[in-house]
Amino acid sequence: MNLAVDSRILLITLVLTARLATMLALAPMMDRRSVPLMWRLALAIPMAWGLAPAAAGAAVSIPQTLSWGWLVLEAVNSLIVGSLLAFAMNLVFAAVRYAGSLIGMEVGFAIVNAYDPQTGAQVSVMAHLYYLLTVLMFFTLDIHLVVVRALMASLEMLPPFVQPDLAAGSLVMLKAYGQVFSVGLTAAAPVTLVLLMVSATMGVVVKTAPQIHVLVVGFPVKIAVGLAAVGSSLVFFRGVVERALAASGDLMMNVLGAMT
Repeated sequence: MNLAVDSRILLITLVLTARLATMLALAPMMDRRSVPLMWRLALAIPMAWGLAPAAAGAAVSIPQTLSWGWLVLEAVNSLIVGSLLAFAMNLVFAAVRYAGSLIGMEVGFAIVNAYDPQTGAQVSVMAHLYYLLTVLMFFTLDIHLVVVRALMASLEMLPPFVQPDLAAGSLVMLKAYGQVFSVGLTAAAPVTLVLLMVSATMGVVVKTAPQIHVLVVGFPVKIAVGLAAVGSSLVFFRGVVERALAASGDLMMNVLGAMT
């Protein structure tokens, strides 16, 4: 029995695997130590093999003779394209982590940071809570399908074996990174303002009644009011995250358009 393998499809599959594996390695909940590397490859390779025939029609610039240097350059380009798409997807998660860190510091949870065995770093409790809520919204709102559509668009706009303008795409991402702080501050604004009012009130109380120890009274009050404010502001938080997640799809398309 003879087994025929299309070398063109095989080569494109390898390129797409590099692009997909990079995206999956940096995707939410996939960038953890608890997710084995073989699981990511097991998901990337079948997807790349399924998308290879569609990408083969767009990849019209495959040379007849391929050198190792040319293949390495194409692999590096695919890794960078996948990384830029993954970074565009993760800007929202970086913003909510920043918002959670601000809230945790204001509430008084900055001194009870937990050790995350999956990342090997100290994480804020509130930042991790906001991160998990955003991951749930990411899948509930079908944003993962937006990522798949952006990947399909990348096959049409940046087919394999076409040199992308990586500098232009990186510049778009650099400008978009500033939105991390604005989105994070917007998400943390309600709780931060409430706790600012609590701090001002405690300052007035201490001035009028100096015998009250602010550290003994202030910490329980700020924690109780902060947790109540966090629960009350989840509706506002949902609206901010929904808009940010919707904008991440447009950002990925802008990055692809800049690299075309």
